[in-house]
Amino acid sequence: MIFCKKYALKIFFAIFFCLFAFFFSSTVSAEWETGAKIGFDSNIDRAIDNEQSDTYLGAYLSFLRNPSGESRVDWTLAAALEGAYFFRFEDLSYGAFTLAPGITLIPHRVWTINISPFFQAKAVGDSDQSALAYGAKISMRQQIGKDAYAGQYYIYRDSRAEEVVYSFIENAFGVYVGKNWSRTFYTEIGYEYSHGDSFRTVDSPDSRGPMRFSRGKQHRYSSTFDKAVIKEKVDRHSIGVSAGFDWTKSLFSTVNYTYTDVEGDSGTSSSHSGFISLGYRF
Repeated sequence: MIFCKKYALKIFFAIFFCLFAFFFSSTVSAEWETGAKIGFDSNIDRAIDNEQSDTYLGAYLSFLRNPSGESRVDWTLAAALEGAYFFRFEDLSYGAFTLAPGITLIPHRVWTINISPFFQAKAVGDSDQSALAYGAKISMRQQIGKDAYAGQYYIYRDSRAEEVVYSFIENAFGVYVGKNWSRTFYTEIGYEYSHGDSFRTVDSPDSRGPMRFSRGKQHRYSSTFDKAVIKEKVDRHSIGVSAGFDWTKSLFSTVNYTYTDVEGDSGTSSSHSGFISLGYRF
């Protein structure tokens, strides 16, 4: 995985600046968005026991090309440059670039389908976790009456990290419902189930040293978490609620809370996470 460490940042910035130049030279109607958020995670190290929490400050710049609505088949494009700084575990601070072209199908005026492959390059302070990822998302959205809506999605993600213990392949399925209470305020609730690889930390001080195998699982010592990190198949269940408010046509804010339960051969763990963000569309 030397490729990840040596070339991830170069790919990251090269793609971003090429796309940046393309977007500004294009006549396609598009929407830019930037913002900042502060968030927390009660189990940042994915621990089975003695979990550790952290708070982070993040920022992003994104571009989105939506369907024009003039035809039943159209193309979309999403690109985002983001980063976050963690106050306690500074080595978890990261920068990432994501690119996701797509095709939107509108079989009915209240039903939309989007198929979107994606690519992501992520550079992490803990270089073992730096990764290149790719996958695809299939999503459907239905308008229910005038103010309510529902959606479903499936995501396949293959992430190749610098160290194998942090690499994973994941399949996720999600559903959500939402309601626009006014032109400026909405709420949403969703559920997601995923199955795939995940790293988890365990208290095992004798595991320091190079990666080796134990009970059929890959594991290594992490200086970032000061714990042993193992890789195993898990089932993840998440329930999230969010609310958004438009202060003006351009300025908006979002609040989110998510509870996650993770089940694997090594045990069950849970986490509480959330964020408050302030964004600007232009």
